[in-house]
Order: sequence, then C-alpha cells, then structure tokens
Amino acid sequence: MADYFNWIKAAHIISMVCWFAAIFYLPRLFVYHAMSEDKISQDRFVIMERKLYRGIMTPSMIATWIFGLWMVGLGWEVYKTQGWLHVKILLVILLSAY
Repeated sequence: MADYFNWIKAAHIISMVCWFAAIFYLPRLFVYHAMSEDKISQDRFVIMERKLYRGIMTPSMIATWIFGLWMVGLGWEVYKTQGWLHVKILLVILLSAY
C-alpha cells in the first residue's frame, strides 16, 4: 500500500495546487474583463475565463476529490477517528460549492 499511496498523495497535491491556482486567477480575469473597453478584449476574456473554468479548474477539482477520497478509502480505519479530517472534508465541500 505504501508504494502507491505516495503516488496518490502526490497526484492529490498536484491537482489541488492546480485547482487553487485557478481559483485565485479566475477573479483576476474577471477584473481584467470588467476593465476592458473594446469588444475584442471582452470576447477574449470570455474565452479565457471559460477555458480556465472548464479546462483547468473543474478537472483539477474533480481530480483532487478523486485522489483525496481514494486516500481516505485506503486509510479509513485510521482517519475515521481523527477530527481534523472531518473539518477538512467540510471545508473542501464548502470550497467546491464556491
């Protein structure tokens, strides 16, 4: 189990970093979009926002959930008694709803 658990954890962390990078970058794109004055720039920002949301943010969120639940499933007997995991899952659910 330990051999592939670290690979799952690495994939979880990488997908989480991609997800958070997109979460922090998307509002910046919204600001640039709101500040743009010409139609070409506005259309370009719509495309960029859509690609970021659909191409990076959503797949990264799904991958983070899959790898995280996979790790929890592998170590459920250890994790079920630890309160921090319940708080973390609640916070991730709230972040996913955001």
